[in-house]
This record gives sequence, structure tokens and C-alpha cells, in this order.
Amino acid sequence: MLKYFRALMALPGRAAAHIRLLRQDPERFGRNLLQFTDFALYEKRLIDVMNAVPMHVAIDSKASVSPHLNVLDSAFTRSGMTGGPNTVVNLALRIARLGVPMRLVATVDTSTLDPAWFRAHAKQLIGDVNLPDVAIVSAADAMRPLVVSPYDVFLATHWTTAQQLKAVLPRMAVRQFFYMLQEFEPAFYAWSSNYARALETYGLDFWPIFNESLLAEYMLGQDVGRLGDPALRERATIFEPAVEERLFRPPAQRDAGRPKRLLFYARPTNTRNMFGLGLMALRLASADAAFAEWEFLAIGGRGSVPPMALGSGHILKPGAWMDYEGYANSLRQADVLLCPMLSPHTSYPVLEMAATGGLSVTNTFANKTRASLASLSDNIVAAEPTVEALAAGLIAAAERINAGYPRTASIRMARNWEVTLDPAAERLAGLFDILSSLRSPI
Repeated sequence: MLKYFRALMALPGRAAAHIRLLRQDPERFGRNLLQFTDFALYEKRLIDVMNAVPMHVAIDSKASVSPHLNVLDSAFTRSGMTGGPNTVVNLALRIARLGVPMRLVATVDTSTLDPAWFRAHAKQLIGDVNLPDVAIVSAADAMRPLVVSPYDVFLATHWTTAQQLKAVLPRMAVRQFFYMLQEFEPAFYAWSSNYARALETYGLDFWPIFNESLLAEYMLGQDVGRLGDPALRERATIFEPAVEERLFRPPAQRDAGRPKRLLFYARPTNTRNMFGLGLMALRLASADAAFAEWEFLAIGGRGSVPPMALGSGHILKPGAWMDYEGYANSLRQADVLLCPMLSPHTSYPVLEMAATGGLSVTNTFANKTRASLASLSDNIVAAEPTVEALAAGLIAAAERINAGYPRTASIRMARNWEVTLDPAAERLAGLFDILSSLRSPI
């Protein structure tokens, strides 16, 4: 009886503890609640391994169809068509235009993109000249596996798709695969299960495709898996980003009467974009007189950032989600972009804003130095990844704009994707022909 009395007396304290947890760590509170409402989901979140689901394929050794190049992504969705996925699709379409049978394969999501929308989006990426028809299919449904030839070749585009592919390759004639590397992805996570699994993929037998030489230089210098192997360097296809002049160009004229505008590339779920550090820097900088008559908009996510007070009467307001052309226009109508990026990759928005004649404030990292960024554009303001340094960079950019900085494009890079991606597509199409023609496992 005393035991039950003590338990009853402890209830108010436990309730208060749970209320505190709800306020301080809603995610952990939700996980605890799942123990009693959905244990399978609770277990999945407790284990915390990304996309630990198989890719469902059926290998048809009698298939008479030509081998395909299967481009893998967890899902192909409208909202997911940001810089990295757009580059995957852009490159894939150019390879397909060379006659390579191609499929875009969703490995987690069973739904597919609306074909009419996708075709319109593809035109924005590569134009309407000889636009190839590429099937968008799913390998996520165990009841309807994707039928592949043993001579098919795969292109992984994220470490989770490389992990899914690992179980399929031993059944294929071609056990090597293409791996598009647009980031050192283990760094997305603290030392953890996902860090280890992402790192593991660099020990597989792959042909790397690097988006940007700065990233290639950084990754090939890591003594991880095969990255330090000179043979992998010989296999590598490396292309530089392009900044499309038809989209990213200075505006014909500035909107009359509108205040000067700062865009914050605010993506809280993408940790390398350092939302917290960027917000702290913005709050510090916005108190300066240089920002007295400016407006502040958060872009880069669909409703991911609510209105947030910056201080000194300023509010960071959420910008609307836009398509590719709408996004380009938003850069043209802004003056300064804050885009933190703790990565060797420069980040597309930094380059695109510079091409519209605005100023991009970003941070240095490893071999992404002030000198390397300055070599790309005079419109990039590079700072150390600290609150104080980024704030100083923002103030310096605002002062330049207030002083009448001319809206002139400054970008020492290709202004059309065909300059950089067509040579890469031609090399990969040739490698596909070689790999898919092999009739014994390699």
C-alpha cells in the first residue's frame, strides 16, 4: 500500500518533468510518447539509421532489352528539386540525349513526378533542344520490384542510395557503379551510425563524379576508403558548376521605391548551412546603422522558418517557395545574400547571387579560402565561420550597397551548363558503354 501511495505522490513531479521536456526538447518528448502509441516507429527513430530500407529489384537474365543506366535518388519530388538534385537530373538528361537508355529511380518513395511538370522543369534545366524522354520509376515497392538486366549500370547520388545499392551489386554482372559526389556527406552527421554508414560507401568499388574541383581536391585528400587511392583519382570525372546567364543576370532596373533587401539562405534542417550561426550573425549585423532601412527575407525552404525578430525593429520574414525561374528573379531583386556553408563546396546560391550583380556573404572552409572564392567573383564577401566575422562581412556588404555599388555581374565561371556538363556526359556515356558490355563480373 505504501508503494502505491509513494507512486501517487510522485505523479505531479513526473508530470512537471514531462512538461519541461515538452518545452525544452519536443522531439525527445515525441519519441517518448511513441513508446506507447507506435512502438515500431519509436524503435526506428531510436535506432536513427537513415533510409535503412532495401531497394527492390528483380534481375531478369533473359531480358532482351538494352542495359539501362539507373540514376538513383530516394525520391524525385517537386519540392526536392533544389541545387544538388537539379544537377543530377541535368547531367542525367544530357547522358540520355547521347542515346544511353536511362531511368530515374526513386528508391524510397513509391510515387513519381507528374510527367508534364517534369518535362517543363527539364526544359528550364537544359532547354528544349533534343529533350530526351526519361522514365521516372520506383524501386521502393516490394510487391512491384524494378526489373533490371544483369548488365544494367547504376548511378548513386547520395550515400543512402549507395548503401541500398550495395546489396544489389553482388547479383549483377557489373559490380562497379557511378557515384555522384556533391558533398562530403559523412559530415552531415555527428560521429554516429549514419556517419559510419556514409563513410563506408567510400570503400565500395565506384567511379566518382565530382561536382566542383574544390570538393574533389578536398575529398581525394582524405585517407578514407578508396578516396586516397591514386587509381580512383584516375577514374574521376570532375566538372565545375555553371551559372546560367539566361536566369542569373543583373536586373534591367531596380524596383522603384522598395527598401534594400537582404536574403538569408535559411535551411535549418541542412546543418552545413549553419542556420543558427547565420541568424546570430544577422542579429548582430542588423543593429548596425548600415542596415537602418533594409528588409530581411528567409529563402531556401518551404515554410521552414517563421517570422523571427532580429532586433532594432527588424523582422526576418519567410519568403515564398518559388520555382527555378522565380528563385532566380528573387536574387535579381535583392542586394545582399547571406549563405553560410560549412563545406568545401562554394554553394550554388553564392555563385548565382554574384552573377546577378548582388553581393554574397559566405564563409571559408578548409581549401575554400578567401583567395579561391575571390578567384570566382569580386561579388563574394568571404569570412571565417564565426558570428563576429560573418556579421562584419554583412555590414561591409551593406555599406558597399549603400554607397552605390554598381549592379554588375562578376562571375569567372561557365555561364551555360552545356560547357561543363556536356563533356562530363560524353565521358560517362562512353564508360557506360564499356561497363554494360562486360559479360563477366568485375
